[in-house]
Amino acid sequence: TIHFDLDAGLGTTFNTDFTRIKEYIDRTHTPHVNTHLVTPRNFDPNNEEELQKIKALWREEIQVMVDHLGAEAVALEQFPYTESTPHIRPATDPTIFSQVIRDTGCMLLLDLAHARITADTLNMDVRDYVNALPLDRLVELHITGIQMHSGVLTDHFELGAEDWALLAWTLEKIRMGHWRRPEIFAFEYGGVGYSFVWRNEEAVLRSQVPKLYDMVHQA
Repeated sequence: TIHFDLDAGLGTTFNTDFTRIKEYIDRTHTPHVNTHLVTPRNFDPNNEEELQKIKALWREEIQVMVDHLGAEAVALEQFPYTESTPHIRPATDPTIFSQVIRDTGCMLLLDLAHARITADTLNMDVRDYVNALPLDRLVELHITGIQMHSGVLTDHFELGAEDWALLAWTLEKIRMGHWRRPEIFAFEYGGVGYSFVWRNEEAVLRSQVPKLYDMVHQA
């Protein structure tokens, strides 16, 4: 499946080539297109006028995606909020984020690592943060480890004890039918490109992928 590099909040959606996206979807049978809720770097989260404008823009951009692809084929993902990215705080607020999904009718892509980082910044329990999201709209789930890197909590690392515990809690919620069962589960350890390649250790994959596979397929 394809993980698309789409954002809502920068105005770029209005120039997106949806014909090309549909071709990729058809060729790969990717069940939904993901997008991220973002804000411009110069956005002031304490300016009420700017906040109302970005809320309107989020809905307009996502509606464009929905118009082209259908509401159930668009999944919204939250970015991680840290002290180094104060401009993105409203986009990661669970109440605001959830309302955008409700208003547009799109689906939820839950990144557990992003949730852990954001909850830590907000000084709240990650489980409370996740439970505030529209889990009845869940279609895709991401997991990766987080560690301190250059003074900031960073994801795409191997899973640690807290990551395994959060995943076990998540899968139990799904197994019990409390949350919608997602169609896609992704282990986002490492990645491609300079920012990620140094985190690609074969030993980590050999050790953690089988355990992840067993846990997911028992849920």
